[in-house]
Amino acid sequence: LSLPHNAPEAAEAARNKRKMRELLMASDVPCPDFEVFEMSADPVQISNTIAYPCVLKPLLLSASQGVIRADTPAQFIAAFNRICRILQSLQLSPVAEPDAGKILAEAFITGTEIAIEGIISQANLRVLAVFDKPDPLDGPFFEETIYVTPSRLSEDVLHDVVDVTEQAIRAIGLTEGPVHAELRVNDEGPWIVEVAGRSIG
Repeated sequence: LSLPHNAPEAAEAARNKRKMRELLMASDVPCPDFEVFEMSADPVQISNTIAYPCVLKPLLLSASQGVIRADTPAQFIAAFNRICRILQSLQLSPVAEPDAGKILAEAFITGTEIAIEGIISQANLRVLAVFDKPDPLDGPFFEETIYVTPSRLSEDVLHDVVDVTEQAIRAIGLTEGPVHAELRVNDEGPWIVEVAGRSIG
């Protein structure tokens, strides 16, 4: 249709947590360390090799579905098995979606969680709003009940937040359209949790 659009590879990376994090790490964008496991893996064996606390999440789901914090090997095993049941109930096709049956485990980043809503045009980000998430999102589940804007963060911190978000967008390759980014902010600065090539919700 000759309309401005993101490259298909960038659009795919923005919806696949493994591909997104690989691109972020390759560009030195602050994000949590992670590993990816097949559903068929043995969670008991894995649980003894993981650094805690960690967060488990399906690679391709959104809206915090199946996102669970684990602080101990026992909690890791329970979370892994719960996510497996969720994925099995959705009957996702591993042929159409090779990462559909995979689970990501990443380091839990402490701090305040925020969201950025923006529009990208010709690879330039225009921030529409920065949202605070007043609820303490420390797990074990991460239900979001309220977003508040304008943010209460200082101008200096907000500048760093936008800068890191722009770095993430460039690393993923998004150039056009809406973007919804979620970050954690602590004493070390802002960390990218997710970047989606879509609007909020």
